[in-house]
Amino acid sequence: MLRFPNPGSTIDNFVRIYGAAFEQLRGKTVNLDDIVRTAIAANLATSSGYMGEEALARSTRADRSRDPLYNLIKMYAELFRMLGWIHPTSDRALSFRFTRLGEQVAEAGRNYWPILDECALGLVYPNPLLSTKGHFDLRPFAFIVKVMGECGGHLSRDEMIIGPLNTRSDRTAADLAEVVSLIGSARESLVHAQQAVVEVAKVRGIQVNTLYNYTRWPIALMRDSSWVQSDSQKFTDGRKYSTWSLTEKGWEIHRRLSSSFDIRLDHLQDMTPEGRIAVAHASHWRILERSGFNLTPVAEEYAEATRAARESLKQWKVDERELLFSPFQSMTLEDIDAAFPQVQAPADAGDAGSQPNASTDKSGRNDRSHLFSAPEFVDAPLVQDGSQSLMDALAQLLDEHGDIQAAASAFADARVNDTQAMFYPLVAELFKIIGFKSEAAPAGANYRRWDACVWVGDSALPVEIKSPTEELMLSTKAVRQALENKVVMLSRGPATSRATSSLVVGYRIPNERGDMSNLIDDVFSAYEISLGVIDLATLAHLAILASCKGAALNGEQLSHLRGFFRV
Repeated sequence: MLRFPNPGSTIDNFVRIYGAAFEQLRGKTVNLDDIVRTAIAANLATSSGYMGEEALARSTRADRSRDPLYNLIKMYAELFRMLGWIHPTSDRALSFRFTRLGEQVAEAGRNYWPILDECALGLVYPNPLLSTKGHFDLRPFAFIVKVMGECGGHLSRDEMIIGPLNTRSDRTAADLAEVVSLIGSARESLVHAQQAVVEVAKVRGIQVNTLYNYTRWPIALMRDSSWVQSDSQKFTDGRKYSTWSLTEKGWEIHRRLSSSFDIRLDHLQDMTPEGRIAVAHASHWRILERSGFNLTPVAEEYAEATRAARESLKQWKVDERELLFSPFQSMTLEDIDAAFPQVQAPADAGDAGSQPNASTDKSGRNDRSHLFSAPEFVDAPLVQDGSQSLMDALAQLLDEHGDIQAAASAFADARVNDTQAMFYPLVAELFKIIGFKSEAAPAGANYRRWDACVWVGDSALPVEIKSPTEELMLSTKAVRQALENKVVMLSRGPATSRATSSLVVGYRIPNERGDMSNLIDDVFSAYEISLGVIDLATLAHLAILASCKGAALNGEQLSHLRGFFRV
């Protein structure tokens, strides 16, 4: 029987743990301890009733098999692998890298359900990335839905165990018919159903309760994704039992599966390398399209990849059918690397000429490269009229830490208790040091609406500021207020224009930025107004570069910033 780990938390928490790990560790080769630390830092995992570093201290054991957090994250990582969000490295066990598919799950933020649906359907055995006991030739989630469709639209937990999760293959009509027959026999009575489960446990050498445990995560995913809903049916002898019935969404998936061409490992082995790449691109872009991603920027490439994929698959007479295939869950690491560039690590913080971290290839991501910008610098004289004492403090931190990023982080850490009265003028002073005229609104000047103003040339950029005592992590509320600031400033005269940005500055940007990213995109789509977000450590980083290295930030980039500065 297929064995799915059961970490025991909600699907939402499951995705949040992945998102926190991706945001902090993207581009790196990571191990389980790295993921444990990010889950702890994001307060997404506990141990012995404690959170944070105390949870880590209470969990850590010399014998890793007795370490609760380590083993919890090990189960998460196994599921992340199944879904194609991380891949094992070839050099050592329990060492992983993040995938492009995982990046797109993180980009989806709270709107992750459509792409998670696709990842569940994309899970298949065998594949070069997963090892499993037994010789399965099976696409488990898709087969569960197919079997449900043939069994009156419903399956109980026990029926999943004796049927689709226990079958060796789902490739032929005979395989499906055999499973349907087994389930029909089990439906005669409760005794028949229980005996069938006991027989599976005996053959597999597994306790019945363990079999039940293996169904918890797949059932939770199908339930929470609204494929199925709780229901009750009757055995042939009239006794009721609990079951799961297909919803309208579940039936729609069933209809799609019935008309799709299911690409398996043996199909890939019969293709040329170029054919596999074309099928990978076409299939992955189609997954993103069904998940709500914007493919307009790659429309031509998508069409060409689809044409090339059809040519590669013509021996199987695919015609215009949907392809049931997820490259990140089916292909070798070598083929995946050939088709999709790896997610790169963030640009080095001290490199003034670094390029944006966001991928610029045509992989069909959610067209959000504009939301993650590395600062651009120009050869221009700096006009710095900021506080000399603040510049001296920044220089001292750089001397102490020897690294710009570490110095900027230390500066931000020291301001964690700043109130509005301290933080707002500080932000204005940092902008001055970076080389821009800036001023904070006088205390009590509510008529100004914005908290500060920065000038790039003759154009004024309103700044919404949130001190750490107001919001430790910036929220969408600050983004909405930045829009209001721009509207008010536009109504009061020619000091600003719709083409320039409205800025948000806060203590820290949250790890999970999906809601904020969506709002920034929605505002631009509706009003053509760009909203730029900068955290204190980034602002301090830019100020250190300006005051200690003479690096002049490109004013044009600041005045048209949309999304987040990342250094």
